[in-house]
Amino acid sequence: MKNYLCALLSAGLILSACDDNAEKATYTDEFSTPDYLIEFGKMFKEGVQKVSDAPVWLYTNIGGGIPNTVVIEGNSGLIIVDTTLKLEDGQKTLAMIRERTDKPVKAVIYTHHHNDHVGGASAFVSPEDAASGAVPVIAAENFVREMQDENAVTIQIMGMRALYMYGTLLGNDGDGKDYHVGLGGRIKPGTMGYVEPNTFVDGKREMIIDGIRMELFQTSGEAASHIAVYLPDYDVMLSGDEIQGPTFPNLHSLRGTKPRDANKWIDAIDTMRTYSPRAMVPSHGPIVEGEQEVERIFRIYRDAIQWTHDQAVRLINQGYTQEELAEALPELPEHLSITPWTREVYGTVKHSVRNYFTGYISWWDGDPATLNPTPRVERAKRMIALMGGRDRVFAEAEKAVAAGDPQWASELLTPLIRVDHDDKAARKLKARALKQIGYGTLNTNWRGFYLTGAMELEGDVDSVAIQNRLRTRFNASAIPSKRLLELLRYKLVPEDAGDKHLIVTFNFPDRDETFSLELRNQILAIHDGPLENANATLTLDRTTYDAMIRGETSFAKALLSGDASLDGSKLDVLSFFGSFDLETKAIPLVVR
Repeated sequence: MKNYLCALLSAGLILSACDDNAEKATYTDEFSTPDYLIEFGKMFKEGVQKVSDAPVWLYTNIGGGIPNTVVIEGNSGLIIVDTTLKLEDGQKTLAMIRERTDKPVKAVIYTHHHNDHVGGASAFVSPEDAASGAVPVIAAENFVREMQDENAVTIQIMGMRALYMYGTLLGNDGDGKDYHVGLGGRIKPGTMGYVEPNTFVDGKREMIIDGIRMELFQTSGEAASHIAVYLPDYDVMLSGDEIQGPTFPNLHSLRGTKPRDANKWIDAIDTMRTYSPRAMVPSHGPIVEGEQEVERIFRIYRDAIQWTHDQAVRLINQGYTQEELAEALPELPEHLSITPWTREVYGTVKHSVRNYFTGYISWWDGDPATLNPTPRVERAKRMIALMGGRDRVFAEAEKAVAAGDPQWASELLTPLIRVDHDDKAARKLKARALKQIGYGTLNTNWRGFYLTGAMELEGDVDSVAIQNRLRTRFNASAIPSKRLLELLRYKLVPEDAGDKHLIVTFNFPDRDETFSLELRNQILAIHDGPLENANATLTLDRTTYDAMIRGETSFAKALLSGDASLDGSKLDVLSFFGSFDLETKAIPLVVR
């Protein structure tokens, strides 16, 4: 670690880290944001950059939005590439744009489906103009499916994990002071302003928008829906997140994502390299100009990804488990570490290689003893007994904290909390241990989990309230009806469904849509149109259903108010809805 910090210092990114006390500062109970994180954060300055001799501007909005917005100026209007995380950020970025030009938005391009690139879209284009096709909203052909799979299907658990990872719950002072994620400023809550795309790129597509020639092509590396944009008249490459920023990339995101294909990511960068662009404009971090410098970053970045992937596969074939991979491959070799582009401020080798084990081999380590292990709580009870009881374990954890070994202390305390969630002393001590680790952690994702995990142990995270707030901000209206109804599949409780076979038809007259939801064999199937043997038909506007999704009303309230009508068996409808778990439940990540 010390050599690493000194390398950052030599690059002019930090103030001081090479004195003899640098490592000792890792294990302090006093809050501090390490100088190297503060100085690294200064790389992401709010403001505007322009590509030399090209009508391309990069807007960086640090006040809550971590990605850049790229603006291409055409003959009479603007093309917006990526729209920031949320509506408020998009509005702030638009205000920054309006300080320079009042040209209207002619098109919006999503480089990929991650929320930080699509959430501010309605600041730039109205849903009505997108739905009518008046303004092209351009994305990859698989964008819609990937958007649903990653941002809707697992929104409850991924939403919680993202809040931890990005330090959103840390507040503005104390642990949240000077906090930033590895790709930009600190994330703050807000309104989802996603707008559904209407124009799609399948493979490669050449377009002329407002006099700007562009080549859009699928890359599918950092995200399966990823596209890049090349401007041939200016020799400029808009790389999106294929170059994820001035940091080692998240080859796997700890918030939770589908596996990211390293070979596709390598191919994506190699494809961009074939253009030999003179300028690269990433969606995180600064513009890079000069053909040789762009090529240097492309080459080292893709080589760092390949090294991590290939070495993980080599050791997997030698029988290494997930944990052993992380021990054997703790960091990049020095020849692949170029400050800041492959420093492990956002992604890490350690957590990436574990994901390759799962992706190639499965979750199982090969030991039959782990196929059907003793349940977690029972195992914790037995381990505590073997170690001499609760007080003995707690005393050893106290010794570990005092000796500067908070990692071992946190591991010792975990079974105590697992068997008794109300063990306040154990929770407090583990929180202290996690803070000690977090204060000295370079990687911002890890730091967020350590410090927010400590908050949870101290009782300062209300996950039920958080999820309810997420529901109210969920922009259901931007999602097509069938995909929104499909989310009910993941709420079905087999024990409550039993042997029921029920069909309920949903009519949405405001959208002239009809779907039939069939409950059978403890699964839910969605059909287009009505089915003749339906048990009941519900008629309600999509706006009413959207309000139900956000928790603002219920089926019963909608019937009483006249916002919904029922034709058929009311008992069957009640039985149908009774098969789903629609309640908001706590999602603890640490106290479990």
